[in-house]
Amino acid sequence: MANILRNRFAAGVMMMLMLLGLTACSSGPIDRNTQFTLGKSLQVNNQSTSTIAVDLVGVNATDYKRWYNYSMTQYFSAGDLMRSGATKATINFTPGSSATLVFSRHNPIWKQWKKDGDTYLFVLAQLPGIRQDMPGPEDPRRLILPLKKSRWPGSANPIKILIKNSGVVCETPPKSKS
Repeated sequence: MANILRNRFAAGVMMMLMLLGLTACSSGPIDRNTQFTLGKSLQVNNQSTSTIAVDLVGVNATDYKRWYNYSMTQYFSAGDLMRSGATKATINFTPGSSATLVFSRHNPIWKQWKKDGDTYLFVLAQLPGIRQDMPGPEDPRRLILPLKKSRWPGSANPIKILIKNSGVVCETPPKSKS
């Protein structure tokens, strides 16, 4: 009798673990490479003409409003605590570097963002000439994308993001919420 109870308990535990695994797979972060390309005005012969930093920041629902409203001018100023304390990856375009860079879906930061419960990816670009701060995506230096894998079908193709002197644009829009 004790043996039967142990087997049923073990089967129940296994079933719970499988269900949790399936849930994690479907709600996990984006499982695609992300391709960043500089617009024509920021490149010559497929090479960057200036230094442009692009930060990728995972943001959870609790911190969303703070990141949504934070000044991009302040964020990219020297010694900014919000930037230095962010769980982020930075892509740097430098003069002479390729005008197209790929952020790998295998980068370990994806696991950290998932562990932190991040549901949004903020793409923040330090663009020359833009100085007027606006909230959320009204500021052309800030692009907000959902991190949910189900919003990004077709993992074979990269998500394409264009960095123009007038702002950051997602050329591969996510599926709308279901």
